[in-house]
Amino acid sequence: MTSAVLSHVLLSLAIVVLLARLGGFLFERLGQPPVVGEIVAGIAAAQFGGVLLPSDARPYLNLIAQLGLVIFMLIVGLEVEVVARARTVGAIAAGATVLPFVLGVLLAAVVWPWYRVAAGRLPFLLFVGVAVAITAFPVLARILRDRGMSGTRIGGIAMTCAAIIDVVAWLGLAAVIALAGHGTHRPWVMLALVTAFVLVVLLAVRPGLAALQRRGTLDRVSPRALLVGVLVAAVLAAWFTESIGLHSIFGPFVVGLALPRHRATVDLVVTRAADLSTGLLLPAFFVVAGLGVDLSALTWRDAGVLGAAVVVSMVGKIAGAAGPARLTGMGGRDALTLGVLLSTRGLTELVVLTVGAAAGLLTTTLYTILVINAVITTLATGPLLSLLERRGRSTNNRKVEQIWTPAST
Repeated sequence: MTSAVLSHVLLSLAIVVLLARLGGFLFERLGQPPVVGEIVAGIAAAQFGGVLLPSDARPYLNLIAQLGLVIFMLIVGLEVEVVARARTVGAIAAGATVLPFVLGVLLAAVVWPWYRVAAGRLPFLLFVGVAVAITAFPVLARILRDRGMSGTRIGGIAMTCAAIIDVVAWLGLAAVIALAGHGTHRPWVMLALVTAFVLVVLLAVRPGLAALQRRGTLDRVSPRALLVGVLVAAVLAAWFTESIGLHSIFGPFVVGLALPRHRATVDLVVTRAADLSTGLLLPAFFVVAGLGVDLSALTWRDAGVLGAAVVVSMVGKIAGAAGPARLTGMGGRDALTLGVLLSTRGLTELVVLTVGAAAGLLTTTLYTILVINAVITTLATGPLLSLLERRGRSTNNRKVEQIWTPAST
């Protein structure tokens, strides 16, 4: 890297971070999750890429973005804690996964003739289904905290359901990427490798770490050594999944799932690693993701597909969650509230779409449509919740012992 390129990279990164902070601040003042403002700012900045992002700086910004994703996915995996105290959780999580997935597949089947990709029809259909079924776990935690719902029964159910949904969705995405034949290995070889990796980490490494926690061994490890060990494990896992042609994000997510819920470990990773990722590295990802958005190429037909995607995404999640919730005895307003909460997508779907685009599962136009869909469905969460709140007080929003306590947003 020459001195001129380095100066371009540093200046571009500084501008990107400042724009992200500004976008987050403005959207937070509007009652929206700051991360949505950061995403919108990144997409907007990417549309002026020639001025803000010199072409020689983009490969290095992409590298910074990938490092941000490694840390982000580690934290997402670390935050997943499923405690099924309520019998309703399994049914709600299944409904909020299966119905939007099926509707997404049907939508993809309809639009396939317009957005054909070289990866093939089946991987395309399955990928769109997974993208529609995802829930933004970290953004949901932030929304619950901002609205005072973190310690409520419905908030706990929402977080537990989101955890289940995202684990299923990420594993499903890994299978779709393998099916698409992305990488140097045959699909069945890639699936075998990633399955073996997941089983070893979750069935051997996780119990081993849990045993060390019970013996108090982790308490005797210095914070610096603990943080270095976690980050090295995440990077090595990212290297493994990237080397087999899957994607670097899957490895850190599995490592996060395997880490013991040791309070010192959680606080350490969250306070030191998460701040670096969200404050400096992820803004670069928002811009890199925004570079694939081409608003000028959208036609009236594409606008119709966008409208259909928004309807499918919202109806699939709300109906998929509210239906089982009502059948298990939850009140109508609370069931709808739960469905609206689980329709949040934001950053998580942006990661999914970026992975799909890199694997050749999306055209530029459909990528643009689904990115806009992710922003719209997340922006709709706040107003819909406010509308439901005006219909009366919820019996399920009373403060109770939390089902799950988020470590971070």
